[in-house]
Amino acid sequence: MRTRNYILTGIIAYLVFLITTIPAAPVIGMLEDSLPVTLNNVSGTLWSGEARTVNTNQDITLKNVQWSFLPWRLLLASVAINVNAEFNNKPVHTRLSTGISGNLSVDDLNMKLDASEIASLVSLPLGELSGVFHLRINNAYIEQGSVPRVDGTINWNQASITIAETADLGNVSVLIHENDESPLTASISNKGGHLSLNGNFTTSAQGDYSLQLSMKPNASASSNLSSSIAMFAKKQRNGEFILNNKGNLKQLGLM
Repeated sequence: MRTRNYILTGIIAYLVFLITTIPAAPVIGMLEDSLPVTLNNVSGTLWSGEARTVNTNQDITLKNVQWSFLPWRLLLASVAINVNAEFNNKPVHTRLSTGISGNLSVDDLNMKLDASEIASLVSLPLGELSGVFHLRINNAYIEQGSVPRVDGTINWNQASITIAETADLGNVSVLIHENDESPLTASISNKGGHLSLNGNFTTSAQGDYSLQLSMKPNASASSNLSSSIAMFAKKQRNGEFILNNKGNLKQLGLM
């Protein structure tokens, strides 16, 4: 038993030695065809390196990408790195890991995006968005062809949306998590603005989603805004408008 432990310790120590000394560029070059991203102008080692740009299959470009390897995760049969980068001149911080299954885990993601950038990344059936999204994702588990499992929050500050009329939504909060009945669910609320929002988003294991959103104009909302909302939501006796929308996450580019 002791000999086996010595052998295992020796193998791990050798792997760590290789990671700390092998230049990243030639290794990434050999794996280029099998990677889901393209790294350009790579320097440093596998342990600690950087790439001038990283391009994904979803036409997302990260700049000044720096990574540092987490060797202790080898004990858990996984590979993990801390990542710092820039997206459209905004900082991105996260930790990425993958195991034998090849599925990707994203932990402690912190980044900000302009609303216009969100609209270009996700195929949302909405009008023109304004404001700033702040993503704080505690963890996300991504398996190709499956519903992503996410725990975290998205804050949409100084939010507004223009369809036929511009609606000031104040600050919108989206709490994302999973439960036994839905692999991806979210609750939606806001503070301030022309409308009071209250909604829920749920999914099935097959990626079918259901959104129910209540919107109630307040005294600051114009009559034109209420008329615009009535174009896509059903008005209730209490003055609220209810939007029910169903589809599949594949339509939104999320599977």
